[in-house]
Amino acid sequence: MSKKLLLSVALTSALMSGHAFAHDSSFQNNSCDMELDGHIQYYQGDLTVQMDNGSVMTIDSHHNMSINGEPVSLDSEQQRWVSEYYNNIDIAIPMTLNIASEGLQIANVAVTEVFTELLGGDQMGDDFRELFDSLETKLNTSFYDDAGNIRVDSTKFDEPGWFDESWEQEFEAQIESLISESMGRILIAVGTQMLWEGGDMSEFEQKMERWGEDLEYRLESQAAALEEKGDALCKVLKKADYAEGKMQASISGLDDLNLLDIDQDNHHDHNDEMKM
Repeated sequence: MSKKLLLSVALTSALMSGHAFAHDSSFQNNSCDMELDGHIQYYQGDLTVQMDNGSVMTIDSHHNMSINGEPVSLDSEQQRWVSEYYNNIDIAIPMTLNIASEGLQIANVAVTEVFTELLGGDQMGDDFRELFDSLETKLNTSFYDDAGNIRVDSTKFDEPGWFDESWEQEFEAQIESLISESMGRILIAVGTQMLWEGGDMSEFEQKMERWGEDLEYRLESQAAALEEKGDALCKVLKKADYAEGKMQASISGLDDLNLLDIDQDNHHDHNDEMKM
């Protein structure tokens, strides 16, 4: 029974890692393969990047640049790349947070419905709701100040990704913990439902598959929309990465600027990327 149980419960993991978290695994691993090389801080319009050599570059909301506190004079071409770099990061940060929040909402529906179907009105449903509420609270307190302004500081990240990849790991660990703690109730619930099917395991498995397909169908449009947003975020980050390379090559003092490290195999044609 345990093996069959895992097959039915595996729907949770499939929805969580395949659809609900498409914003994470898709754009970081498949489309963008993006990592941060250095540290970024963003707050109230000021973008600060600490480079590998310890120098600090700052670009304010008016696209003025300074290095280690000293203003940098830019020609028109250099200013174009600085503005392009700033604008795309300024777009990418709220996009990322929005995708993370929507992903949590979709995962909340998927996971709670799975276990409501298995267990009915059970304490476990309340436990899952508390889990998602706590993750949403952590997202808000980690990336927003009390006034609702976005605040990003990558020095506080545990992982080197565009945004901290430990979010997904923490989510999966807590889901696994809740499932483990409730395994006895799950086994009883599965056994009870099987009795209604006359003890026919294949009939019960087919029932769960049909229900899983129905849930996936109902979430499909939301997951597809989230995946499209992930693709759009990739394009924005690639534009920022391209502008960063132009800045590094043309502006003195930025030799060690390489904040956005992206897989070159996934780049679109630069002419297409830089269309305004």
